[in-house]
Amino acid sequence: MPDADGAKRWVAEVFDRAAPTYDRVGDSYHDHFGARLVEVAAIPPGADVLDVACGRGAVLLPAVARAGPSGRVIGIDISAEMVREAQAALARVDATNAEAVVMDAEHLDFDDSSFHFVLCSFGIFFFPDPERAVAEFGRVLRPGGVVALSSWTDEDERWAWEDDLLADVRVARRAIVRPFDAPDDLGQLLSGAGLIDVRLHPEQHQISFSTADEWWEWMWSYSVRGLLEQMADRERDAFKQAAFSHLQAQRQPDGFPMQLTACFALGRTTE
Repeated sequence: MPDADGAKRWVAEVFDRAAPTYDRVGDSYHDHFGARLVEVAAIPPGADVLDVACGRGAVLLPAVARAGPSGRVIGIDISAEMVREAQAALARVDATNAEAVVMDAEHLDFDDSSFHFVLCSFGIFFFPDPERAVAEFGRVLRPGGVVALSSWTDEDERWAWEDDLLADVRVARRAIVRPFDAPDDLGQLLSGAGLIDVRLHPEQHQISFSTADEWWEWMWSYSVRGLLEQMADRERDAFKQAAFSHLQAQRQPDGFPMQLTACFALGRTTE
């Protein structure tokens, strides 16, 4: 894929800058969906778990709790700052059975059959070659091991204007390579990699922004930051003004609610 390495470096740098506020502006939802992905995967005590695109630890920490002291949990991320945040989170809970390291999801530095579970929460759509990544997930899984992914789907229609505004922006790079937002996109990805017993599980969660300024701060706390950074000042100011106009039109008594819908996809390797 042309310039795949350059795209990865750029995404890593965007998340390096976003790491201090990632999932810390407004209502936390990565923590919610991360814990749910671990629950849906049904990780038992003693399991060896790999968390791909671990971010600040939304999946990593609940996986550590589920695997227990007899298990082993490793988080990887392409962003060094995200890994530092995850390492700090592990230190706060004294997780001696876990670590976080910088690594490329498409080139896993692990032996074959190293893990019982490979989890990837809201990361698959950033990978230049998601098929290669999932093939790597399968390679490092033991026979009967489980892959559990999540992606976004069924966007809140009240916020359709946001996508329209972002689609009109002309920039050299965008973080999302393939959105995996259709109902069976994740299922087909897992099946295509030879995983069996594939199942999908949609789940909703509502968040809310108390003010328009909080929404704007949130936009800088995740991958959209990379798009905003590429805009000229005048263009970014016009974008913000148009967005705030939409926001004021949809204000509710409790602020600006947003319904998030995630799709969890699970599959396993053959015995």
